[in-house]
Amino acid sequence: VRRVPLEELARESDVLFVLAPGGPATYHVVDEAFLRNMKPSAVLVNTSRGTLIDSHALAKALNEGWLYGAGIDVVEGEPNVGGDHPLVTAPR
Repeated sequence: VRRVPLEELARESDVLFVLAPGGPATYHVVDEAFLRNMKPSAVLVNTSRGTLIDSHALAKALNEGWLYGAGIDVVEGEPNVGGDHPLVTAPR
């Protein structure tokens, strides 16, 4: 096990589990730049905090095919997530 920069983590991961606490230090740690560095065949899984992932960027990545898929148990804005949330309207 070794620590790597976020850019390398994004670029080299086939499946990436996001497991971190929420807060200012981790807010949108997975943003558009991170997602653009991921492989088009990669899968992102978030079961920790919705604020770690930029929902709009993730929806864009899924819609435009930069990312193969995502498994999310949490989303930014919970519990007030309406039908117009970008991940609710993203393709399945």
